[in-house]
Amino acid sequence: MSRPDRFGRGGDHSAYNQLGFTAVGFRESRENFTRQHDVRDTFEGISLPYLAQNARVNAAAAAALALAPPAPAVTSERGAPMITRAPSGYDANLKWVASPGAVSYRVFWREAWGPDWQHDVLVGNVTNLVLPNMQIDDYVFGVAAIDAAGHESMVSAYVAPPRANTPIKTIAK
Repeated sequence: MSRPDRFGRGGDHSAYNQLGFTAVGFRESRENFTRQHDVRDTFEGISLPYLAQNARVNAAAAAALALAPPAPAVTSERGAPMITRAPSGYDANLKWVASPGAVSYRVFWREAWGPDWQHDVLVGNVTNLVLPNMQIDDYVFGVAAIDAAGHESMVSAYVAPPRANTPIKTIAK
């Protein structure tokens, strides 16, 4: 999803994200908004075989993530994304902090308004990659850590931190 959550709502994961913890919200790919969180949203509308299969998939995904190294840090100590336009001014220069247990990294990117990663490249045991002629304003980039057994972490995305709410000062004439 291109937003942290759906309009006007949050999920159990939202409070954890706001405190800086990685949290994941699981959803159906085609939610039924005519019944969701409504008096018509009853037990009779649940497919138990589908729910059981979802529980198995979610447990397997959680187990795979638990075995993976931590996601790489892609922000500086001050919280700024470690991405620049160097060396040419038109390149994507990505840096990240090595993750304990990682033996390689996978870099992902997508068009800025795309909902899913469109491209990826396995880069080995490095902590910097320059993608020539890739405008950082036109793409979203991310990096994941991979251990020797092939377990892959969550993707750390290079996104700007939210702007602080600063009041607008007016000048009296």
